[in-house]
Amino acid sequence: MSEELLSGGARVVRDADVPSQSGGDASRPVVVLVDDAEQLSPREVMTIERIIADDLAHLVVAFRPSPGAPAVEALDGAGRRHTTVTLHPLSDAGVSARAGEVLGVVPDDDLASCIVESTGGNPRLVDLALYALRDDDWDLDADRLPSTMLTRITDELDALDRRTRQFALALAVGFSASGPALATAPRFADTDTLSLMQAIRAAGLAHPDGRLAAVVRTAVVRAAMPDEAWSLRRELVDALESAGMPLDEPAMSLAEQGFRDPRIASALERAGDELLAVDATRAVLRYRAAVDAGADRVALEARRAHAAWAAGDVRDAERLVDRFLARPDAADVCRGVAVAAAVWARQGLLRRSADAYERLAGEECALAPLAVFALAATGEPARARALRADGRRIAYPTSSHMAVDLMADGFLQMLDGDADRALGTLLTASSVMSEAGAAIPLPEVPAVLAAQVALSTGELRIADEVLSSAIAAGQGGPAFSARLQLMRSLVALRADRPLHAREHLAAARADATTRPTGLRDELLASAVRVGLARHQGDIPDLVRAWEAARHAIAGMQPDVMTLPALAELVVAAARLGEPHLVAPHLAAAWELLDRIGDAAPLTTGLHWTEIESGLLRNDPAAVRRHADALEARVGDRTAQRLGHAARVWAAALAGQVVVETVERAARILEAAGYPWDASRMAGHAAGRAAEHQDSLRLLALARSLHPDEVKSAGLASSVDRIDAEAGAAPFVSRDDSRLSARESEVARLVLEGKTYAEIGQAIFISPRTAEHHIARIRRRLGATNRSDLIAKLRAALESDDSR
Repeated sequence: MSEELLSGGARVVRDADVPSQSGGDASRPVVVLVDDAEQLSPREVMTIERIIADDLAHLVVAFRPSPGAPAVEALDGAGRRHTTVTLHPLSDAGVSARAGEVLGVVPDDDLASCIVESTGGNPRLVDLALYALRDDDWDLDADRLPSTMLTRITDELDALDRRTRQFALALAVGFSASGPALATAPRFADTDTLSLMQAIRAAGLAHPDGRLAAVVRTAVVRAAMPDEAWSLRRELVDALESAGMPLDEPAMSLAEQGFRDPRIASALERAGDELLAVDATRAVLRYRAAVDAGADRVALEARRAHAAWAAGDVRDAERLVDRFLARPDAADVCRGVAVAAAVWARQGLLRRSADAYERLAGEECALAPLAVFALAATGEPARARALRADGRRIAYPTSSHMAVDLMADGFLQMLDGDADRALGTLLTASSVMSEAGAAIPLPEVPAVLAAQVALSTGELRIADEVLSSAIAAGQGGPAFSARLQLMRSLVALRADRPLHAREHLAAARADATTRPTGLRDELLASAVRVGLARHQGDIPDLVRAWEAARHAIAGMQPDVMTLPALAELVVAAARLGEPHLVAPHLAAAWELLDRIGDAAPLTTGLHWTEIESGLLRNDPAAVRRHADALEARVGDRTAQRLGHAARVWAAALAGQVVVETVERAARILEAAGYPWDASRMAGHAAGRAAEHQDSLRLLALARSLHPDEVKSAGLASSVDRIDAEAGAAPFVSRDDSRLSARESEVARLVLEGKTYAEIGQAIFISPRTAEHHIARIRRRLGATNRSDLIAKLRAALESDDSR
């Protein structure tokens, strides 16, 4: 400033000894600059007052409004008559501008806001923070200050008097400037705390509301003697207790500072209990702090495991519950076992979960409905029904308990073969669970069960809608977010919507980066990846997905919830010529369904899986056997549809193509919830139709069965692949360019220059059929014109002859 004043012709005086206006050059104005005016002596203040009163010079005074300073009252009075500039803390915009000067780049809004919060906007502290970012690679963690920054702030604190420093330490350990604790603390009983607060603010160390800036709080605690800080923390707890104030918020801060006290531990434990149902992540932190503050670790183990599960940290929940189960003196057994059983179910060990639930079903644990579900899902329906009849029910259940009750009822209804009623019950259970918003430990959420029943009855839209709603509501908490996305991906795969399937699979994978999935969900993810590759006809991708799935397949223990994944894997195994890898699991699944009973609609899906596998393995006997079983399921409309479609498909593969019959069967198969299979059946029939017009008609049908998503995405049409595969066994080792015996015969006649009529006469087929064979050969070899076709025919026949 002085340079600007001098260049403007002013005489600048840097102290209060001002010459008379009559002396010197009267044409040059006199400007007196006074800094740190709060430190002036009474005599110097009188001089300042004389300058103001006699208008001897222009006066520029800078001072902190420190209470008790001799100059403050005089300057406050003068400020009412003259121009006053109050310096406010820097805003986010001001910090961004200053950061651009110091760092050379303008920070984003989050960084600027964080700096303001850490420093209170004090320009000096902002500069220290920016220099620490630039020179010390500071990560803005206010609890860990670089040494240079810590030293500079400590120097400022040392400039304060002892009483003010002690007050700053009180604020740092948790005293509130406006709370009752200060009034009841003996140390500050006769202290003018308002003046002390004004001194802290005047030094720029606190926010306007009296909170110390975060970096200042850390520096104050680091600079204090440990015994003095400990004493103040104890006084804070005593004062809050004496004033009848809750310890919840101060308790967390005190525990983080390493202060141990049973009152703090109890407050944190209570806070964790209150947060468990509404904010599990914060509950985890409260319970952990309670243990650090001296709470009984054993008594809290089950609640900590529950909180970890509800927060989505399943790995930590598993660690805690294992430690809990290893203790003979474990407390809160019901809760601990519930978490353990949920963890085991996630790992694919639902049988072990069923045993645990059943053991405690008769206790005051509210686990009977979960025992019913787990027993039924692992092939013990009689025990499940008996337990449901005798099991205790909660007199006044919460919404979550009601949802679990409905889930058990709906599952039993499904086992009884009443799919429509079961679906309605499970949809209600899903809605109630979503509205409850609780993340209680569960082996499964109602939305997944509802979707599975909807899949088994061909209600793909309902399956997708219930999962979409559950995902939006966060049903079951973070622990189930990936599972819900995976199940929705499987539904999209069944609906022949590969883009949606990949989108949901990617969402599940992103979730798994922070919350690793268990074996059960790894199996489901593997099934979706394998299914996508198979539907897309991408053999290299299918082989890679299959190899990646081997670990999950090897560890699979079939239960009702693994059946959708198993179905995809069984069909893929047949496609790749490796059915032996899933044969033991398939046999175990049939054993499970035999115990459950043939009425369950889930049996229908497994029969269809066997039919698909039989078609791929060219095993007509297997196809007929399972078609018979489906058609024998009187009253099951989905089973009847699938059984009929299987017979039509098998007949088409044998060359018995009746267009109207195939069209009707394809539509029926689509209505049963298998649009991709319906399109594939129509394509196979097109490849074996005797008349070219019939082939075109069936190919048009096959294309029409694909949703717009497949066409608009530019993805390879499964119809084109079906057409290329017609007439040959679809093993992975098969060369798709290899011609069948009949096609080779036609190809040789084409190379001889025969017309359609001449080819027909030579091998006793109609000219139209000959034309159809040639068109199919052209598509298979990818020939673009006649000369290209002739060249590729020669290469194909030479390859066949060399084999």
